[in-house]
Amino acid sequence: MKTPMKLNATTVQSKSIQIYDRLDANFYSNASVGASEQIEHLSKRGVKMTTIGAMGSVSMPARTALARAESLEDSLPYLRPYDVFDYIPTAADHVSVPRNKKIDSFRIKTGSILQTRSGRNLGPCTLADDVLAQFALSDDMIRIHVEEERDRLVLLAFLKTSLGQALIRRGRSGSVIDHLTVSDVEAVPVPVFPVEVSDAIGSIVGDSVLLRQQGRTALKAALKEVENLYPISECTTWTHWSMQAQVCEDRLDAGYYHPMVRNGKQQLLKAGGVSLGTLATAALPVRYKRYYVEEVYGRPIVSGRQLLQPEPINLRYVSDRSFKNTDDYEIRSGYTVFGAVGRSEGRQAWPALVTADRERWLASNDVMRLVPNSDVRPGALWLAVATPQVQSQIKALSFGSVVDHMNPWDVESVIVPVFNDSLAARVEQAWDDLAQSTILIQNATSELEKEIQRLGG
Repeated sequence: MKTPMKLNATTVQSKSIQIYDRLDANFYSNASVGASEQIEHLSKRGVKMTTIGAMGSVSMPARTALARAESLEDSLPYLRPYDVFDYIPTAADHVSVPRNKKIDSFRIKTGSILQTRSGRNLGPCTLADDVLAQFALSDDMIRIHVEEERDRLVLLAFLKTSLGQALIRRGRSGSVIDHLTVSDVEAVPVPVFPVEVSDAIGSIVGDSVLLRQQGRTALKAALKEVENLYPISECTTWTHWSMQAQVCEDRLDAGYYHPMVRNGKQQLLKAGGVSLGTLATAALPVRYKRYYVEEVYGRPIVSGRQLLQPEPINLRYVSDRSFKNTDDYEIRSGYTVFGAVGRSEGRQAWPALVTADRERWLASNDVMRLVPNSDVRPGALWLAVATPQVQSQIKALSFGSVVDHMNPWDVESVIVPVFNDSLAARVEQAWDDLAQSTILIQNATSELEKEIQRLGG
């Protein structure tokens, strides 16, 4: 018996048919068209409208190739567009200050709303805090500057609602890759909410922004302490070295025997380091058949990249019938997780600590799980894996002719430092702050969704 085709239904005003001069159902069932109809409906009910352009200024740097910084040259750490959505934004490169004449236009400014403007996942946005303001960012994100703090915070929450996202995507164009222009963003209509609503939403979003900055700052401070405890003094740009054949084990790939990897391992051993397997159990489940479903019918499932994001981009949901044993794919509060499949020169191996808000979420078979022993603090395990010398060891385990992979038993063999409870507690508090920040912004968005529905009648 064939499964009946699911039909999408929507109501369209006859006026819209005249405006768009189209009759195809697919066009009118598009969320962007529905959003325009919703804005018109709100206006007819007396809701005052403004636009992003009227609220503030919208800009983006001129498209240009940025010159990379040379050694010892004055430079700025550089982020790729989607790096701004990570828990801990990490520089993808460094760009030259003196050789990029318009470098100031690429600097992130605290308080700016950063809006993605291209790509298949066009739509996500975030607000720049003091941590993000330390970086330069490409022209692939549009900057929205709103002077009034409350209006800025409410706008951020509105852009995260389903209506806001549909309106942002409304202006996209491009035959292959979707793009937005500054004028597209300026023209996005925004309802003017009652003062009491704006005050309440602004307060929640403000608390969220502060908690995220607080958590990021604390984690960066902890990582800085680790760097001071285990400094890397040697050259990191080795291109060739020599070694005896008897040292080679069952691998012949050069990266596995890189001097930085070997020396870092010895450094940690001398400082009292232990094998990761003495602190935690590593696990990597097998591949599964994916049955993706709508949110109400499944559970969220994250990839190695998404687990690094407080608000996972393009989060999908999967049915439990995808797995023979669902428990193997669950992640629990206190686990340290990282992407075990991907590019070793990228974000592969960079860890996240699972917090209570993601308890019993699912993670793909590309995600390595580190389950801490009962006497090991989760914060200490996360920090150990994030240590540069450990990162180099884990990345060196990668194998594969096209896509890099690694084995859990190999991961358990790397040497890691042991940290005290005080430092571990600070790390855990920082991750709790990040989790609470996400909960608050989700609450603010949900409340604004309810207000939009109320205003619409």
